[in-house]
Amino acid sequence: MICVIFGGADMCERTQVKIPENAYVIAADSGYRHCLRYGVRPDLILGDFDSYEDRLPDDCEIFRAPREKDDTDLMLAVKTGFEKGCRTFYIYGADGGRMGHTFAAVQTLAYIESNGGEGVLFGNGFVMRVYGEGTVKLCRDGAKYLSVFALTEAAEITEKDLKYSGDMRLAYDFPLGVSNEFIDDRAEIEVRTGKILVILEK
Repeated sequence: MICVIFGGADMCERTQVKIPENAYVIAADSGYRHCLRYGVRPDLILGDFDSYEDRLPDDCEIFRAPREKDDTDLMLAVKTGFEKGCRTFYIYGADGGRMGHTFAAVQTLAYIESNGGEGVLFGNGFVMRVYGEGTVKLCRDGAKYLSVFALTEAAEITEKDLKYSGDMRLAYDFPLGVSNEFIDDRAEIEVRTGKILVILEK
């Protein structure tokens, strides 16, 4: 089951929203504005509502969280998705605006991966994913650049079918994997140790 989450950060007009059939849709706080914009009816609207004070619909489940809490509204939405049985998460409106929230979204992707799920964050001109150990097959899908960063102290990887391919040791404090390029429509990354953040940019 797929969970689609709308956060409250700005979304540019070129962002294409994909709602798979039978997906469970959550609007996190002011992410509800994006639902209104794209004509999407959420199954749940949740948050502390510190950024959305307009009228909420009567035909949708609402969960009001306390403003003083450990979870961001996005993390609360992800945890709710897991509780509903979802393991794949499509996240929109979670980048840009306040940089602290953008970095928190990266950590939320890492949380999804650590708990056996797969998360995709659709940003303004880019897509982000987090991967642990294993083989990752990537599709260019219009991307110009591919960047890979270590989210652990180090990550040992092998990149194939990219401009700069081969074995690589990434460190959390050195951006060695930034701005690689596809040489074909598909590429592959083997993660031998550690955890990585992959960003595809158009």
